[in-house]
Amino acid sequence: MPAMQTPEMEQLVVDMLDDRQTVLRDYFTARSARLDSLIWNPTSTDTGQDVMRFLIEYWHQLRGDAAIPQACDVSPFELKPALGHIVLIDVLDEGWDGRFRLYGTKVAETYGRDMTGRLISEIDGGNYVSVFFRALYRAAWLRRAPYYSHHFPPAHVAVESWQRLALPLAGPDGQVSRFLACNIAGPWRPPAWKSRTARPETADIR
Repeated sequence: MPAMQTPEMEQLVVDMLDDRQTVLRDYFTARSARLDSLIWNPTSTDTGQDVMRFLIEYWHQLRGDAAIPQACDVSPFELKPALGHIVLIDVLDEGWDGRFRLYGTKVAETYGRDMTGRLISEIDGGNYVSVFFRALYRAAWLRRAPYYSHHFPPAHVAVESWQRLALPLAGPDGQVSRFLACNIAGPWRPPAWKSRTARPETADIR
């Protein structure tokens, strides 16, 4: 059964299609997080990650004169430089959800579990990140365009930042049927709650 989209998600899609960067950044700020970048149609100079640069260049080479490449033309052998970081997502419900066809080992190690075969809507129990990225995949499906994002989670999250890249791939009907994606985590850090120290006699127990 398809996961339900909410009015909040629908509004985020509108904001993404109109590229309302200030509104999208405010969405993160209100949740003690920070959206550093959301770039549509990124080039290899928009990221400092070699793996992402490779994938962007591969995607453009694969598409040639077409708007987006065909999913059937992607070769696992040609993706070896990015193995471990690659996430393949089969589109469901016109971009409102997706199923992880492949979840890279390095991504799984950082996230704490392998999501292969699971849904985007199952990530993080529907929290703000899940809501935002479900809306972002829907916007990318409508735009038929790749995106690059870089955000910093709240202080209680042990990973300092996440960079994400999603490159659309077309099915036989020309619609976006799959995303070739890449997730790279920033440095690990002690969560804020672990770094707090207080003497027992003065500890706040409220």
